[in-house]
Amino acid sequence: MFLVRKTFLLLAGETGSSMLAVIGLMAVAAVATVAIAGSTMNSLGVSSATRAGVQAQSAAEAGIDDALLKLTNNTCTVANWSTSSPAAAVLVSYSTSATSDNWISACPSRAAVRVKILATGEAVDVGVGGNTTGDARTVEAIYAYVPADTDTTGAGSALYSHNFGTFAGSSQLNSVDGSEPVVQVRHDNVSCDSTHRADTSILNADLVIADGGLAVGATCTIVGDVWATEPVALHDLAQVRGNVVAPSTEFTDDTIIYGSIWTTGATVLESSAWIKGSVTAGSLSMINSAKIDHDAWSAGETTIGHSTNVITGHLTTQSLANSGPGVITGGTTVVAVGPGAGSAPAPAPFVPDWVDVDYDLTDWPGFQVATMNSGCRLADIQTVANLFTGPGIIDARECPQGVFLKENNVTLSLPQDLAIFADRFEIGLDAQIDASGATPRKLWLISPDETADGSPTCRNPSDYSDITHVFIVQAPVTAMLYTPCSIDLDFSAQWRGQLYGGTVGMAGTATLHYAPVGIPGVDLSTGMTPGAGESIAHLGARVSIRDLNG
Repeated sequence: MFLVRKTFLLLAGETGSSMLAVIGLMAVAAVATVAIAGSTMNSLGVSSATRAGVQAQSAAEAGIDDALLKLTNNTCTVANWSTSSPAAAVLVSYSTSATSDNWISACPSRAAVRVKILATGEAVDVGVGGNTTGDARTVEAIYAYVPADTDTTGAGSALYSHNFGTFAGSSQLNSVDGSEPVVQVRHDNVSCDSTHRADTSILNADLVIADGGLAVGATCTIVGDVWATEPVALHDLAQVRGNVVAPSTEFTDDTIIYGSIWTTGATVLESSAWIKGSVTAGSLSMINSAKIDHDAWSAGETTIGHSTNVITGHLTTQSLANSGPGVITGGTTVVAVGPGAGSAPAPAPFVPDWVDVDYDLTDWPGFQVATMNSGCRLADIQTVANLFTGPGIIDARECPQGVFLKENNVTLSLPQDLAIFADRFEIGLDAQIDASGATPRKLWLISPDETADGSPTCRNPSDYSDITHVFIVQAPVTAMLYTPCSIDLDFSAQWRGQLYGGTVGMAGTATLHYAPVGIPGVDLSTGMTPGAGESIAHLGARVSIRDLNG
């Protein structure tokens, strides 16, 4: 009996020891589980914060672009608003000083000389695990502001070509007043190329192709942004200093994009192509020494085929084939179901249809009129212009060969503003246009389009207008050449003002110095009759842009 009781007590003690061991093991397992869960949540928090930061940054940049569109189209009516897709809060303010930081929260007034845009973007997929560092991003951009000018009603773009545009040789386009010019092409493709690498075409302008694509090569440089509705291709040291928006893009042979790229289709980077901004694409392919300095977003697949390819930012993609392997410094997020289209680009600026300008004296109030049907040369035009006591119109539509402004050592000096209507203008040699005195003068050379159909009607292909050799429009004259036929600015000619033609091309070492002129009676910016009788105020060059994210 005593033996049985002793045995029972021994067994009871051993059972208690086993329970302690089990409890100890469970405690160790619980600690390990908590540690693993904490590490997992921390990694998930960092990864989700990175993803949120990319989304919020893109949303902030989209907010900046939305404000630019409103300010460009003169539809800014309130100082702050919100966008929904992507989500961003936008605040606009202006300053009447070029240097002080006294900002007024409102859309710019006539006294404004600078405009500040502050946009805070919100991530669609916020950080998890308490990591909210990437949920919001703020970007600040400051632009110069050019107020409305009653003398340049609806002046429109620096160069408008209805059918297609060509830029070759070492031709250049720049601005007289520091504003950012725009080149508009309504239909067909645009090329900026040369047969020699030593030639360098420079377009200090935004380029908007409403219905066509772009081919850039042979060291052509486009300083502004590019919008196209067909593919964009760059090769042979070509450069775009702004952003590129197109359905697909291909960049090869040491080309450089200083801004960012948005495509709905494929982006192909090859042979040392370098994107200094970010890339948002339907798919992304990097071949042989291509570089992307910021983030890359591919709604489809990403293919990296060489170890010399580099993405310095973060890559978000549906799938990744990195056979190089290339270097992705900022990490990779692979979303098997697809990450979506990514951030939206700034909408393309509006390119109006062709504006039919006829000979209608009601559009030219206060202008005196004289007719010319013979002579039609520089000396004859000077004689008639000297008879005007105010702004004048010379009706030279009956001149058999058009107006001849192509003579050596002859200068047309404008005593008043002058408009000349003729079927054709032959402009060149070393002739010049200047003003008699320091007062700014305007010159309009207009080949009327008498068919009101919203399309250039060139009655005779021989009615083209050439500006060649070393012809110069001198300051303080600004000149508008309008024709439904073709315009060629070639050799070393220098035009100060605007060009508006059925087809416009620049070649040689020709230069277009943009200065707004416009045409009375029409608004070339919209293709409609002007309302208030003054041009739309517009943004000038960007002064600064920065992230305000600590």
